[in-house]
Parts: sequence; C-alpha cells; structure tokens
Amino acid sequence: MNDDEDLTEVQATYRKLTSDLLLSGVDPLLAAGVMTASGLRLYKNHMVREEFLQMLEIVYEEALKDD
Repeated sequence: MNDDEDLTEVQATYRKLTSDLLLSGVDPLLAAGVMTASGLRLYKNHMVREEFLQMLEIVYEEALKDD
C-alpha cells in the first residue's frame, strides 16, 4: 500500500471504531480523550523529544486562539 491508501484505511478504521463506541453509549468526550492521549503517546514515542515538544507548543498555542 502507498501512503494515501494507508491514510484512507486508518481513517476508515478510526471512524468505524468511533461510530461503534458512540452508538454503544460511550461519551464522545471520553472517546476523544482516549484517542488524543493515544495519539500523543505515539508522537512522543516516535519523534525526537525537541520536535515533540515543539509540536505540543504549537497545538497549545492554536488551542488558545479565538475562532
């Protein structure tokens, strides 16, 4: 598979999992929190520490902006 196909497959898998969880009654914020924490753990384990911290800073700064 190429990167585009991998991305499409992973997105479809996460959408199905999320849909199944929500339909079974799981709180959407709980599901989002678990997925966010899992994603951050993956980034932390596979990025150089400085890059990871820089990414977190960017995410934090964007979160503080008013839309």
